[in-house]
Amino acid sequence: MASIREIKLTNTLSGKKETLKPLVPGKIKMYSCGPTVWNFIHIGNLRSGVVSDMFFKYFKRVGYDVKYVRNYTDVDDKIIAQADKEKTTASDLAKKYIHEVEKDFLMAGMAEPTVKTTVTQYMSKIISMIETIISKGHAYEVEGEVLYSVESFEGYGKLSKRKLEDNEAGLRVEVDPKKKNPFDFTLWKPAKKGEPFWKSPWGEGRPGWHIECSAMSCDQLGDQMDIHHGGEDLIFPHHENEIAQSEAASGHVPFSTIWLHHAFLNLSNQKMSKSLGNIMLAREFLDQYGGEFARYMLLSTHYRSIINFADETVEQTLQGLERIYLAKEKALQMSQFKSAMPDMMSEIAWGEFVADIQKTKKLIDEAYANDFNIPEVLASLFTLIREFNRILATPKAATTPAGGLAGLELLKIFDEDIFGILGFGGADPKRILSHLTQIKAKRLQSQGVQTLTEAEILQAIEDRKQARLNRDFAKADQIRKDLESKGVLLKDSPGGTTWEFI
Repeated sequence: MASIREIKLTNTLSGKKETLKPLVPGKIKMYSCGPTVWNFIHIGNLRSGVVSDMFFKYFKRVGYDVKYVRNYTDVDDKIIAQADKEKTTASDLAKKYIHEVEKDFLMAGMAEPTVKTTVTQYMSKIISMIETIISKGHAYEVEGEVLYSVESFEGYGKLSKRKLEDNEAGLRVEVDPKKKNPFDFTLWKPAKKGEPFWKSPWGEGRPGWHIECSAMSCDQLGDQMDIHHGGEDLIFPHHENEIAQSEAASGHVPFSTIWLHHAFLNLSNQKMSKSLGNIMLAREFLDQYGGEFARYMLLSTHYRSIINFADETVEQTLQGLERIYLAKEKALQMSQFKSAMPDMMSEIAWGEFVADIQKTKKLIDEAYANDFNIPEVLASLFTLIREFNRILATPKAATTPAGGLAGLELLKIFDEDIFGILGFGGADPKRILSHLTQIKAKRLQSQGVQTLTEAEILQAIEDRKQARLNRDFAKADQIRKDLESKGVLLKDSPGGTTWEFI
């Protein structure tokens, strides 16, 4: 088998950057914790989805055969409570919101995982796994509740770097007389009146939160996997408990070779919280900004760094996408232009640029392979775009034959190296640039700035052009100033006058 690109990833388990070495050469088994479907997801959940989607697409791109499993938690206290509010069943509520999540993920341009699982499909396997854990002395039953004994598992705390004695000294835990240790956690809980339940050896009930992911992942991927992904808020207790359950049940260590965790998404420097009332729904965000905008904002920051969603973040995203699509629009025009009149200086410049494209492709791939360093990916891309614009500004450069080749090669970077993995940069430039203009206009209007329509702006540009032809430079200058006062910036170039909202 041909060698596959070496990839380094920051493993939460070791706290170090490690080379990915799959259990089976050429194949990757990856699990990502999906949402609990009790309502519409928020943009933090969306970040989790697009980060795992990026992992999946890149691993496939470099030649791995990837089995990617994502779950939905479709039975939970929140689901039951919300079902009561909506006067429906927990099952119907979960199905409703799985459908809504799928719509959000589709709007965000996410690929279908290899497998999607739900907890309610796995009850028999969850019960079987709990029985195995009990039989191996790692769990006990009290009054219909099955509890995992954390003291029975020697490696408990190895992911979160927490020791039981530190937990006991530093945390307040409600005393439960049924537990042998305050940090023992529930594998199976008795059903309360009116709640959905399943029959088990310990009576009617339903699983605790942590056991479900162990059962689903082990069934789909085996006792050991290559990569387990989720938000950093899941490290403790959820992922810590997954390790304890899974390794206790199978006897195989490690449960996952590499653990990848993405950071939080904050709103105006505050962690999103229902109690603070600062939750932004993914649907609201996607309807307002669109899928490409969402992906740029959520992926342009390194996955292990906090994203602060504020006005500056929106502005940075607008600027970044606009730079990409303005360059793509020019590259498309050049690639379609047929010229039989080469300009020697431009031919040399474009030849050097095509060589730069190949170097940039290498730099981009190295950045991806270095723990998905997307800021470095984009820095390399924008350096290339800056050089592209520099050459294009010289006379005759846009119409020389070598420019057409350069345009085609640049388009390949946008489509293959950026869109194919990050999910932006692959659409029609006119459509996206128009959409970005609309976003800018709405932002200006929200600030009390009265914006002009595109037709009004184009008419003003034509009036300015006529004033300049008539050598009425005072009038032309006044038109520019009037436009600027209404948030419109004009840019003059040899190819004509373009505009954008400030």
